[in-house]
Amino acid sequence: MDLKISRLRKRHPRTETQRIKWWDLKDRKEIFFASVAPFALPHPTRSVEEMWSSTSSVIRLTAENTLGKTTLGKPKVQKATWYWDEEVQAAIRDKSKYKLWWRTRQPDDRDVYLAAKREAKKARQGKAKSDRYKAVYDMLDTREGDRAVHRLVRARHRPTLDMEHTKIVKGADGAVLRRPGQILERWREYYNHLCNEEFCHPPIPTVPSVEDPVLPITAVEVSVALVKMKSNKATGRDDIPADVWKLLRDRGSVWLATLFNKIVAEGRTVVWQTSVTVPVWKGKGDIADCTSYRPIRLLCHTMKVFERVLEARLTKIVSVSLNQCGFVKDCSTIDAIHAVRILLEKHREKDRSVHLAFLDLEKAFDRVPHELLWMSMRSHRVPEEYVRWTKLLYAKPTSVVRCAAGTGRPFPVPEGFTTVHPSHPCCSYCAWTR
Repeated sequence: MDLKISRLRKRHPRTETQRIKWWDLKDRKEIFFASVAPFALPHPTRSVEEMWSSTSSVIRLTAENTLGKTTLGKPKVQKATWYWDEEVQAAIRDKSKYKLWWRTRQPDDRDVYLAAKREAKKARQGKAKSDRYKAVYDMLDTREGDRAVHRLVRARHRPTLDMEHTKIVKGADGAVLRRPGQILERWREYYNHLCNEEFCHPPIPTVPSVEDPVLPITAVEVSVALVKMKSNKATGRDDIPADVWKLLRDRGSVWLATLFNKIVAEGRTVVWQTSVTVPVWKGKGDIADCTSYRPIRLLCHTMKVFERVLEARLTKIVSVSLNQCGFVKDCSTIDAIHAVRILLEKHREKDRSVHLAFLDLEKAFDRVPHELLWMSMRSHRVPEEYVRWTKLLYAKPTSVVRCAAGTGRPFPVPEGFTTVHPSHPCCSYCAWTR
C-alpha cells in the first residue's frame, strides 16, 4: 500500500489595506512634480478644512495615478528583490512559460520553460546582483546605503523565524479570538485601557500666564522643519508623507506656513488628532498575547512639521539641563550607557561596591495629565500663545488600531505624551522639572 503525505506549506500573510507606493517617489519625482504642479493650491481665504481637504485630495489622486497602489490581498513574500533591474525582471517574467507547458504538456514547451528558468537564475545571480552589491558597498558610509543593507538582512532573516506573523489574539479571559471583529475589538479594549488609566495625583496649582506677543510662522521656519524630517517613513491616517512637501520646495513651504497660521488663528486643526496604532511583536513572549506587542503610533507628517516649528521656538525659551540624554542634539542615551559602563569598570578595578538605581519612566510618558503640562510650560515662562498652540495638538486626540485583521474603531487618548511628537522633548522636560 502506498502512503502519500502532503507537507503543509507555509502561508504567507496577505495585505489587508491598500497603500500608495510612496517608496517609488524618489525614482519618479520628476513625473510626480510635473503632474501636481499644474494644480493651484487653495486660496488662503478658504477655511482650514477646505484648504486641507482639497490639497490632500489632489496629492493623493496624483500619487495614485503616478505611483500606483498596492494590491489588496496580495501575499507578502519575503524576497531580496531590491537589486532586480529591468533585465532581471524581464527574465523572471519569462518564467510564465510554465503556465503554457502546464496546459499543453508538450515536451517542446517544457524545454522552453526550463531554458527560461535557467536564464532567470543566471540573471538573478549574475552581473546585476554583483553590480548592485558593489553599489551598496560604495554607499555603506551613507545613511541610504546603511538602510539598504539592513533591509536585505531583515528580508533574509524573517523567513527563518518559526513565527513571524499571526492574526489571532487572546481575549482578556485567555480565550483565543479568530473573528476579525472580535480581534479588532480586543486590540481596541487593550489599548483603550492602557492609554486611559489615570493615577491619583495632588491638585495641580495655578500658575500665572505670560501674555507676550509671538510672531507668525514663516516659510523659512517651515523649510528648516522639513529639512529635519526623515524620508521614507510610514505615513499616518492621511497617507501623505513629508517627502511630498520636500519635493514642492518653496511652494509647499509657503502654503504650509499659510495653513499653520490659519490653524492658530481659527483655533482648530484638521483631522490630524487621529493616529494609527500598529502593534509590533517584541520578539519574545506569547505571540497571541497583546502584552507581547509594542504599540507604534503613526501620526500625520504635516502635523509633525508644525510641531517641529513649535519645538524650535520652545527650545529658545526652555533651557535643557546638560544632564539630559536622549531627544537632544549630540547626546543620546548611548552616552549615558557608556558612562555607566565606565563607572562599573572603575569600581571593579578598585574592588569597590557600586549601587545603581534605575527608574521606570513609563508613568512620566503615559500617565502625565495635560493640565500638568500646561502648568509646567507657564512656569518656564513660555508665552501663553505657545501654550495654546500646544493645546491644539492635544485637543481630543484619538487613535485607531491597524493589524492583520484590519482597522478598528477610534478610542480616546486623553492623557500622556505621544512619544513620536517632535515637540515631546521640550514638553516632557518641562513636566520632569516640576
